[in-house]
Amino acid sequence: MSTGISTLASQCRALSRTRALASWVGDGRPVTPKGVLRPADVPSVAGVLGVEVGEKVRSAADVVTIHRPWVAAEGAGLIEVGVEEAVARPAHDDPAQLWLKGLDAVLRAESADPRRRGAFALCRAVLTALANGPLLDDLVFSVHRLLKGSEDAHAVAASFGGTQPFPLDAALDVLTEFGALDGDRKVTPLGQWALDEWAAREPRPVTPDLPAGHLLNRLAPLPADEAWHQALRWFEGRRPVDGAAQLLHAAEFASPVERVAAVEVTAGFGDEVLPAWHSALSYRNVRPHAAAMLAMFDEGPGLTGAERRRMVTEYALSARERSGVEEAYHYVRDRGGLDALEPEATALRRELAAFAASVRLSVYQLKITVTGRKPPRWWRLLIPASVTLGVLAEALDAAGEEHLFEADGVRYADPFFGLGEDRDSHDVRLSHVLVRPGTSLQFVLGGAEHVVTCEKILDPDPNADYPRCTSVSKSGESVSSRNRRLAAIRIPHPAQP
Repeated sequence: MSTGISTLASQCRALSRTRALASWVGDGRPVTPKGVLRPADVPSVAGVLGVEVGEKVRSAADVVTIHRPWVAAEGAGLIEVGVEEAVARPAHDDPAQLWLKGLDAVLRAESADPRRRGAFALCRAVLTALANGPLLDDLVFSVHRLLKGSEDAHAVAASFGGTQPFPLDAALDVLTEFGALDGDRKVTPLGQWALDEWAAREPRPVTPDLPAGHLLNRLAPLPADEAWHQALRWFEGRRPVDGAAQLLHAAEFASPVERVAAVEVTAGFGDEVLPAWHSALSYRNVRPHAAAMLAMFDEGPGLTGAERRRMVTEYALSARERSGVEEAYHYVRDRGGLDALEPEATALRRELAAFAASVRLSVYQLKITVTGRKPPRWWRLLIPASVTLGVLAEALDAAGEEHLFEADGVRYADPFFGLGEDRDSHDVRLSHVLVRPGTSLQFVLGGAEHVVTCEKILDPDPNADYPRCTSVSKSGESVSSRNRRLAAIRIPHPAQP
C-alpha cells in the first residue's frame, strides 16, 4: 500500500468524522438497548462532527450524518459497543485499512438482503462503471449491465432503505462521502484502491477444470454453506463419488483448514460417496475424518482416542483460521476442553488458554413468545450465550424438524433440510445475533412464528444447569415439564472455562 493512499484516507471527511466520534466516546458513553447513542447525546455529537440535525430525534440511528460515522467507527474497531456503553479503542490498522473497514461496515448496514451485500454490489458496480469512463447519463445502463446475472443483482433493491428499486443516488452519495468519488463524480485514487482491494479478496470463479488442490485453497476461508455452493460448480460433470475421492486425496496433502473444507463438502453427499470414505481410511491425515464419517453410517472401525483428538485439533485450527480464536475456543470447549486436543498442539493450547483467561462467559435470559396466540403464550429460557443457533433450536423443541431463524434480515436454517439462500444455523452463535438486551430474532417451527428476545445478560450460576426454563405463561406447559426435556441437551457449563 502506498503512502499516498494512506494520506488520502487520513484526509477523508468520513474517516475524520469517525475518528472524532471515537475521541468523543473516549473512556465510555452510554448507549441504548439497540447499541446506538441516546437521543439526548445527538446534539453534542453533531457539534463534534460539524453536522446539523433536526430538533426532534427519536433515535440516533435515524440521523444518517451521525449514525454512519458510528457504524464506521465500530466496523473499523475504533469503538467497541457493549451492553450499556461504548468505549473507544486504539487504532491497530493503517489509515487506509481503517477507511476501508469503515466503508465496508456502512455498506453492510445499508444492505437488507440475507448476505448483506446489496449496497456493496451496487457501489462496486458504480465505481467500476465510472472507472471505465462512461458519462453520468450512461451510468444507469452501465451499472445494470454489470449487475446483470450476478448473485447480488436481486439484493440491490433491498439496499439503502429499500425505498427505491434502484437506489443509484444513495450509492453515489455514500461513495462521495467516503472520498471514493470527487465532487464531479469521478473516481478518485482512493476509490480505485478500494476497487483493487475488493477484487483481491473476491474468490475467482470455481470451474470444473480446477485442480482439486486449488479448489480446496479457494474453499478454505469460506463459511461451510458458501463453500458448498462453490464446490457444486466443480462437481458439474463428475459423479459425486469420483469427485469426493479426488477431494479426499488432495486433502491428504493439504493444510488442516483445507482438509476440513474437503470433509465438509464430501459429507454433503451423504451415503452416495461412502466408497470414497472407505478408500480414505488408508490415508494418514484424512483417516480420522473418514472413520468418524463411516461411524455415522455404522460402517468402519470407528475412532481411536488419538484419532478423535487429532480430528478435534484440526477442526479447531480450521475454526481459528476461518473465524478467529473465539470460535476455536468455543469449539474445543464444547468437546471437553483443552484435553480434547492432541498433546502436540502446544501453540494452539497456549492461545486458547490465554483467550480463556481474558473472556467472561455469559448466560442469556430469553423470552420466547408465540405470536398470534390468544391468550399469549410465552416462556423464559436461560442458556449460555456461546451456543449456536443449532443448539438453541434443540432447546426450542426443533430437533429433527425443519425450522428457520431470522435476525437482522439474515435467515439461518438447518442444512439437513437444505439451505438455499439461508445461512447454516450451526455456524453462528447466539451472542453474535443477539448482541445486547432488547435485541430479538424470529423463529419459525411448523408454521408457528415465535419471537426470541434477549431480556438480560447474566453471570452464570455455578450451581445451575443450562439450558433451563424459569417461567411460563398460564396457557403454556409447566416449568418442570420443559426442564425434563431440556435436561437431554448437553451443554458445557459456562462457569467452567
